Amino acid sequence: MARIIWNRPENPPKHVSDQLGIPHWQLGEALHEIKHAGNLRATDRVIICDDGMVTDEYGDALSNIYDEL
Repeated sequence: MARIIWNRPENPPKHVSDQLGIPHWQLGEALHEIKHAGNLRATDRVIICDDGMVTDEYGDALSNIYDEL
């Protein structure tokens, strides 16, 4: 079962990208693409799990970080 590693409204810090095993800049670009595809604003909160899954604040799946790399 995936574990939530980030669920705050601000940008995720480097330890989140470290847990995912990717460079921090790639995490930022992937989140930008995921939010854009989900019609979310940059300020909208998303939830990131340790398997790369990203959901909106209601738990609806948006995409996976690894799919955007």
